[in-house]
Amino acid sequence: MNRFISSTAMAAAMLLPLVANAMGVQAIIDGKTVVFIDVAQSAWYATYVRDAAEAGIVNGYKDSRGMLTGKFGPGNDITIGEALKIAVEGAGYDEDLFASKIQSGFQHWASPYVSVAKGEGFLVINARTRLDKAATRAEVSAIFTSAFGVNLEGLSSDTRYTDVESSTEFAASIEALSRDTVVSGDTDIEGRATGTFRPTQNINRAEVAKIVMQARAAYGTPGEGREPSEEQGGTENEENMVTYTDDGFSPTILRVKKGDTVTFKNMSTTGLWVASNPHPEHTSLLGFDSDRTLINGETYMYTFTQIGSWSYHNHLNSRFQGTIVVE
Repeated sequence: MNRFISSTAMAAAMLLPLVANAMGVQAIIDGKTVVFIDVAQSAWYATYVRDAAEAGIVNGYKDSRGMLTGKFGPGNDITIGEALKIAVEGAGYDEDLFASKIQSGFQHWASPYVSVAKGEGFLVINARTRLDKAATRAEVSAIFTSAFGVNLEGLSSDTRYTDVESSTEFAASIEALSRDTVVSGDTDIEGRATGTFRPTQNINRAEVAKIVMQARAAYGTPGEGREPSEEQGGTENEENMVTYTDDGFSPTILRVKKGDTVTFKNMSTTGLWVASNPHPEHTSLLGFDSDRTLINGETYMYTFTQIGSWSYHNHLNSRFQGTIVVE
């Protein structure tokens, strides 16, 4: 009998961790206990998900009625819109305040967060951003350096990762976050660094939950107390517009302030593809690239966050050139 009781107790003890993991991670959200049933308590990301939820940064998926489903989707690819929300919430911005003064130009649930990105000159986010597209590891890095105000001046990729070079899009953001131990590269099954980052690969929701908590630990909440300026809340700034006609760009040289957004409008009878020099590499200012042909009447907007003189051209007719001087 004693052996039977002992065996039963032992079996129960062995089952307890399984039951606990099956219950998932508990978090207090808006004063209510929410259990993320798809986040095992033993998962490497469990603490980050819980902490991010209790900080009001994430809350998991909702159903059609707006009710929490209890699922976080840790292995799901994160979208641009979701990553932007997490970065903005994590950095402490008041997205509703920004949305009340700055029109995002989007009809999307993430529209208030786009208003913050527009007002603060975030990398990645512009008028052509597909908010529901799966975000790459490089794009998420750029969104987070923007949201947390990380200084990228003078930064370039070193030999930290074999698959990140100075010409890699958002290389400076990857380097800055790696330097500050907010992100890290790949590891093998034994936890040893492989020397790769996979900048163009998608990133999942669990990884971004970790990034936002690491970013808070490294940089605090620089968005707290930030307000959009009256200039940002106004209508389109005609002074920061470059038009393109059959004769080329006008003005050919435009001086703006750091953080200003420039609108490029095609008013020609041909196509326009705005791209940073040199042609055809477009590497002088990474990200300054419309990445498609604009037809007559269409616009491309780019926010200049780096001081310098940035020349550009029409990728479809590179003899037409222009320069944006950022002061």
